[in-house]
Amino acid sequence: MTAPVRGAGGDRDDGYDGYDGYDGYDDDWEPVLDEEVRGPLPPPPDTAAGVRCPGCAALVPPGTPRCPRCLARIGGGGGGGGTAPPGARVVLHFDTLALSLPVRPGEPLRLGRDTDWAPASSGAFAELTTVSRRHASVTAGPDGSVWVTEESDGTVNGTWVNGAHLLPGERHRLRHGDRLQLGHRVACTVRVTADGPC
Repeated sequence: MTAPVRGAGGDRDDGYDGYDGYDGYDDDWEPVLDEEVRGPLPPPPDTAAGVRCPGCAALVPPGTPRCPRCLARIGGGGGGGGTAPPGARVVLHFDTLALSLPVRPGEPLRLGRDTDWAPASSGAFAELTTVSRRHASVTAGPDGSVWVTEESDGTVNGTWVNGAHLLPGERHRLRHGDRLQLGHRVACTVRVTADGPC
């Protein structure tokens, strides 16, 4: 005799063991194409709706000569490679700090908490102890190349470009869209626009 099984009608002791032939699999299912599950694919970046700005990647309406967000020239190059075009504007955009720092040709942009050594960035980094007092420098060369160098003495929390750890004193080339990280909590995006003053 089987043990009673609780069902819709209460306890049963009529020999019903609870098995109704259902094995947990529905054999009536039909295969579905991946496209039907995911939905329609997004449109390509350059469509009738607009084009992507080479400076900030915003969608810009067709026929617009300059990006309304970052003022980069549309269709004029933009600087996706490792060399900025002549007259290009190089900016480090720290999105979590709401801070943008321009890199002027011939003048190193020093990143750190030391007010004398890094006057442009020290105020923003003053309370961020994961950034060293003298952390790193970014320079734009006369040929349009952009470089970052961690200080030769090194930093306590390190410097990374796109996840790759930099060695102290060694220059690393930056390109448009690169992610530069100072320590574990501060990061910026390198933006190279076609032209415009810093």
